[in-house]
Amino acid sequence: MRTVSQVVEGVIHRSPFLAEAMAEGLSNNAQIARRIKPEVEKILLEEVSEGSIAMALHRISKDSKIIPYGTRFLKQMSDITVRSNLVQFVFPNSADLSGVLGKVSRIAKNKKGVFLNFSRGLYESLLVVSKEIEEEVVHSFENQKYLKLIVGLSAIKMRLPEQSLNVPGLYYPILKAIAEDGISLVEVMSIGTEFSTIFADKDIDRAFSAIKRITS
Repeated sequence: MRTVSQVVEGVIHRSPFLAEAMAEGLSNNAQIARRIKPEVEKILLEEVSEGSIAMALHRISKDSKIIPYGTRFLKQMSDITVRSNLVQFVFPNSADLSGVLGKVSRIAKNKKGVFLNFSRGLYESLLVVSKEIEEEVVHSFENQKYLKLIVGLSAIKMRLPEQSLNVPGLYYPILKAIAEDGISLVEVMSIGTEFSTIFADKDIDRAFSAIKRITS
């Protein structure tokens, strides 16, 4: 049978927001206890006083330093690269889209160092490529209507540790750092351990500085 302390610790370590609030002293134990009380009671299937939850929070904060979610993995990340001179195409999904993408992939494969990133949604797909193959992509999609073309983009690509993939809130510190600096994201793309953020060229230096601040 789990104790109040065990349940409280589990709730805190599942939430990047609460872990961050405790780590930075942004909220006192009574406030957090009031907020998580319904969840703690739901897990334990019994009523629990705010005082006992606050006491458990006090023990957690004294026993070990609470590190906001994802931060320890971000500190292990050494592979961060910037790619400039990119363009983005947005297409409506269609039956022949996969064949056209195969053609674009072969074009990129035959040109060393070309950037290519593709993401498919329910209704639309987007393709981010190096500007040097823009004309070839347009030619490949000549029978495919594209909804939008955005030029003047750059990407920050991050290679995350394999063991971080199941960590909740992993991207939270990255996106928070970008938002706190008032930087607009054009796109976010994730493939396994690779996490890419796309920005307008004018924002790339500030975005890179924000990400380095939390990974160094």
